[in-house]
Amino acid sequence: MPKSIRRDLSVRISLLIFLVTLAIGAGYYTYAVGLHQKTFRAFVEQHTDHIAAPVTLQLWLFDLPTTRQLCRIFAEDPDVVGLLLLDHNKEVVFQKELSDTGQNTLAVRRQLRHDGEQLVGYLEIFYADSGWQMQRKSILLVGILMASGTIFGSLLFINILLRRYLTKPLDDLRDDMALLAQGNFPQSGLVNQKAEIQGISDAFNSLTSSLQERDSALREATTIINRSPAVAFLWKNQETWPVEFVSENVVKLVGYSRQELVDGKVSYLDLIFPDDRPRVAAELASATEGGGLATFAHKPYRIRAKNGVVKWVKAQSYIRRDLQGVISHFEGIVLDITEEVELEERLQQAQKMEAVGTLAGGIAHDFNNILMVILGYSEMARDEAPAGSNIAWELDEVIIAGNRAAELVKQILAFSRQAKVERLPLQLQSLIKEALKLLRSSIPTTIAIKEEIDSRCGPVLVDPTQVHQILMNLCTNANHAMEKKGGVLTVALQPVVIDRENGAPTGNLKAGEYTVLSVSDTGTGIAPEVLPKIFNPYFTTKMVGKGTGMGLAITHGIVADYGGAIIVDSQAGKGTTFQVYLPVADQQEEPAAEDAGPLPRGGERILFVDDEKLLVQMGKEMLSRLGYKVTTRDNSLEALATFQHSPADFDLVITDQTMPNMTGLDLARRMLQIRPDMPIILCTGYSNLVDATKAKSLGIKEFALKPLTTGMVAKLIRKALGGPSSG
Repeated sequence: MPKSIRRDLSVRISLLIFLVTLAIGAGYYTYAVGLHQKTFRAFVEQHTDHIAAPVTLQLWLFDLPTTRQLCRIFAEDPDVVGLLLLDHNKEVVFQKELSDTGQNTLAVRRQLRHDGEQLVGYLEIFYADSGWQMQRKSILLVGILMASGTIFGSLLFINILLRRYLTKPLDDLRDDMALLAQGNFPQSGLVNQKAEIQGISDAFNSLTSSLQERDSALREATTIINRSPAVAFLWKNQETWPVEFVSENVVKLVGYSRQELVDGKVSYLDLIFPDDRPRVAAELASATEGGGLATFAHKPYRIRAKNGVVKWVKAQSYIRRDLQGVISHFEGIVLDITEEVELEERLQQAQKMEAVGTLAGGIAHDFNNILMVILGYSEMARDEAPAGSNIAWELDEVIIAGNRAAELVKQILAFSRQAKVERLPLQLQSLIKEALKLLRSSIPTTIAIKEEIDSRCGPVLVDPTQVHQILMNLCTNANHAMEKKGGVLTVALQPVVIDRENGAPTGNLKAGEYTVLSVSDTGTGIAPEVLPKIFNPYFTTKMVGKGTGMGLAITHGIVADYGGAIIVDSQAGKGTTFQVYLPVADQQEEPAAEDAGPLPRGGERILFVDDEKLLVQMGKEMLSRLGYKVTTRDNSLEALATFQHSPADFDLVITDQTMPNMTGLDLARRMLQIRPDMPIILCTGYSNLVDATKAKSLGIKEFALKPLTTGMVAKLIRKALGGPSSG
């Protein structure tokens, strides 16, 4: 409904009358007490200034405790019956409720400005005028009516104004702030307000927008940290380093949730591997001694995840100090470097393998030459010894030992991948049984040997000597594990098929048929911290004289070269099982055994060249006994000169590869240039420059690896000459 003009006018006229009456009463009141009030006000103003000065300074310094203490002191003045102090935001700093003393009071208000410029607060003091009591009674009846009207009207009028222009807008802003505290970002809907309220509304909207941007940036930063491989920690500088904050991606590193760490169930010190805790603590202590460092890097150390897995980490720590300079917290950025450490270990292992290969190549040539001399003279001596005599038997043992030494050199070269081994499709059942018979004599009777050989196992493409070496290495280790208390050594052979239904025990195996050689013992077992290192070259836990640390490394290298895998399962105090997976070879006939008849002989003319004089002497004697006419040279240049002088005087050349001045390969090239049809046999104890394929591509008839037995030499000669025995 439209407003009533009458009512509107009545209200306004009543208000005017009220104001006139109030003015008359005020004039009367002023006349009656003017002199008294003038004096009293002068006192009040001076006293208020006295209070306002220190309070203004403390508010400007934002020293609220001191400010309140000052107000309490001033409020104890008997003339001060009420005191209200507000800060610049009109928040109450101190308030003494106006006490009802029955006396006239005078309120004095001040806007508190520091240096007369910066507003720091509002001060309101109520003073009691004890001298006013006598005058008050005389004008009380007149003043009460005017005061009642004034108060009622003023309250009503002010209430309406405040409700409309202040209380309602502030209530709306309060509701918006509550939403902001809950994580929402509302925009105030206040428009067309008074300048002060509108300014607050605009400032609130600006603040909301700024907080929303910062919240978005913080969320994005948190997301980036959680996606990062690095984990952020904040732990207190206390005994166990309790975690106060950690990024959520910590679960990927240690398996514990963020809440488990923050709640104190697991401290940062608990995560560090026990053996590494003293070192990490010492690094922290050393970095904090001087007081100047703010950040420092740790040496890599290990942590243990919730599932027991040990990981290597790299950490950067930051020192946080309180206002007194005391270290309160440590911040840490922790990065998982387990893969890097494992890669470095593999690199070190590869370097060790390279060193082994270099060593093997260095000694193989000279050692094979020595072996060839030993085997050659031993065979010749055996041929001259009476059959069945002790000398013949002893020479046979020398030859057997020499052949084993030759096989050992081959194994070392194969391990270092510098020599090829001859692989044959072989049924392992008989080989294992024969090896166990030999093993029985070297293992104490306190250890029982149990065989579980499955006849259905298919053939595998292997070198018999290498398989024998694998079995001996594994059984020897089992023997050492049980030698104190005895036990049972179980050697098993069984067929296994790996397909979709029967998954591979390791990712290195392809689908197909396998023959699995298992060696189990009931010994001491292998400690969990040692288990990852057992295949490393030179690593051993045995006493000096009982192991070199190469057995399992060689075994691992051989099996991997066959395309198989070796798996170990061990429990401390219960025993160990090694399983060797070897792929089954395509079914084909095994090569027939060679006829052990008389050695082929001949009468051709042979030029024998080697820089080892002992080998030259032995070679001449061996070839002469086979019926050949032999010319020897221990220098490749002299041999070339002899051949150049009369190339038609020789039917065959046998030359060593590794010689000073000129290699056997170069010597063969020069001879073939002189006489292209010249049959040449190239021998070597070891060379990484030539193999059978390269030699034959250059026109060399045969290529052979030392040491060579008499039988091997006899057959090679007839093969190179392309004809049967001539005598």
